[in-house]
Amino acid sequence: MGNEFSGQNIAAEVLQLLPSKAEVTRIEYEGPRVAIYTKNPSYFMENPYTIGEIVNTLRKRVIVKADETYRKGEEYSRDFLVKLIPKEAGLVGIAFDGIFGEVIIDLKDTSVVEGEIRGKVEQVMNDLGWKVRIRRHFPLNSQVLQEMQYILKSNETERLQFLRGLGERVFRERLVPSNEVKASFLGGFREVGRSSILIETNESKVLMDCGVNLGARTPDERYPRFDLIDFRLEDLDAIILSHAHLDHSGFVPALFKYGYDGPVYCTEPTLTLSTMLLMDAIKVSQAEGGKPFYDMQNVREFIKHCITLPYGSVTDISPDIKLTMSNAGHILGSAVVHLHIGQGVHNIVYTGDYKFDRSRLFPPANYQYPRVETVITESTYGGRGDIMPPRPVSEGEFVSSINSTLKAGGKVLIPVPGVGRAQEMLLVINDYLKKKELIEVPVFIEGMITEATGLHLLYPDYLERSIRDQIIHNGENPFLSNYITVIEHPNDREEVFAMGPAIIMATSGMFEGGPSVVYFKELAGDPKNKILFVSYQVAGTIGRRVLDGAKQISTMGNEGKINVVDVNCVTQKIEGFSGHSDYNQLMSFLAKFRGRAQRVIVAHGERRKVDNLVESLNRMYRGKIAVGPQIGESIRLN
Repeated sequence: MGNEFSGQNIAAEVLQLLPSKAEVTRIEYEGPRVAIYTKNPSYFMENPYTIGEIVNTLRKRVIVKADETYRKGEEYSRDFLVKLIPKEAGLVGIAFDGIFGEVIIDLKDTSVVEGEIRGKVEQVMNDLGWKVRIRRHFPLNSQVLQEMQYILKSNETERLQFLRGLGERVFRERLVPSNEVKASFLGGFREVGRSSILIETNESKVLMDCGVNLGARTPDERYPRFDLIDFRLEDLDAIILSHAHLDHSGFVPALFKYGYDGPVYCTEPTLTLSTMLLMDAIKVSQAEGGKPFYDMQNVREFIKHCITLPYGSVTDISPDIKLTMSNAGHILGSAVVHLHIGQGVHNIVYTGDYKFDRSRLFPPANYQYPRVETVITESTYGGRGDIMPPRPVSEGEFVSSINSTLKAGGKVLIPVPGVGRAQEMLLVINDYLKKKELIEVPVFIEGMITEATGLHLLYPDYLERSIRDQIIHNGENPFLSNYITVIEHPNDREEVFAMGPAIIMATSGMFEGGPSVVYFKELAGDPKNKILFVSYQVAGTIGRRVLDGAKQISTMGNEGKINVVDVNCVTQKIEGFSGHSDYNQLMSFLAKFRGRAQRVIVAHGERRKVDNLVESLNRMYRGKIAVGPQIGESIRLN
């Protein structure tokens, strides 16, 4: 898997592998991909094995696009497709992506476009010069998605120039051998929050995650500590995002604010969800009278510089580093990151946040990698006592807890992160309401839950198979039902407060801004009510203080005024719904690397959790290979 070809060698090799009838007009390096432009798309359609041979020879990502002079205009192509698609398919929209030479067709019923019709649609590549992607449409009233699509479409020329410049850097000749690999730990070590790790070789510098600590109050505790190492933004080759949560993505726009102009690699769902969370963080900060440390222009730069990758795709991100992402089982699009450095010099697996167990939403995290020398693992639940009950037990306790409060005439508030736990709990609530095991009362949801849930429908291939089939084949929305009411305006909350027993799910999951804080203030004083936690509460957050038994909580009100909330209601944490691995799951996952990994670096956990997992791993591996570094430390990995 070495970097056998670079620069003009790649173009020359591709041309040698293709006959003249392929009518290749030029070969471009577009980001991490080799783009082949052709005036004869039908050759590649009729000989699909050709690209596979090129990929196997070069060990690079390759895409084929019709030459722009061959490609028909968007207006003409749209009219052509409107006439081609049967009316019963329910054509909703047609969008063109000039970067990939692709047209995306949204249909209400994709089953109509099968057989002869599908053959005609696929022939569009030859007729119009646009590759076709058909997608089932769900009504998504998403301002984030609209903003993102506008930014990407209106900046296609600029983005293509960026990708070509990046391609020249990625495929440049190596200046020195890659024989040293160093990791520096800038955040998320012996703590939960602001995850950030810098990987350096003789040739490259790559940053894995760049988040904020939601529970911190000072800059030194809130943001990654770039000041502790010799670091210049202009030297950074790439940023890799493991997933969208702000403790992993929340500081990335600030890097663009201060001059970063390089790529951000992530999955497609991570780009969309990160954009949603970053935009929401700006709104929450402004609503509380604060000044965000980045603005929408910085978020737009983040979007424009993102390069999305599917699971399992081996991608060059610098002359000596290949990146592969695979399912982490944590939230939609979350990825375990594998870095292959040099010609077998070193291999790193960075887990990000992961769940090594099947949930309603996702299969377990992937653990199969050809080579691994260093594993960097999270340890959120790394204590020996952090054993989660089996899911049926957790769900039974969840239902029983809610029912007891409802029977007593109270309301149940479930604060949830908008991405991940919210969708998991919606599936659970819907299931038990259908089975008549959960008392039938109104279920209200508010915050970014609705939009985030809609975005799950956009990426069904990242979900567990049965949920994916419901969405793709049956056209169902498994998350929302007649039991659930969406609160779309703050004025609608009065109805919720005035009525009797009810279930309320709202963001954020730790009471750090968002509508959950409003419901908390209203409901916390009544002993009949209950706050039910189903996700991790970071130290220092309001949620953590409530969970730890605080009877009075100070919150920020309008115009920066401080409000004191008396907590007289019942509080309870239900274990087992977390998107993180518990102690047994951590040990089981890391046991898969025994005999191969030379080092395990423990991250993303409170100090005592880290120490316990380090001790357990050293005992399991029968040697001192596990470490729990401090923020600001650096370790040479080879």
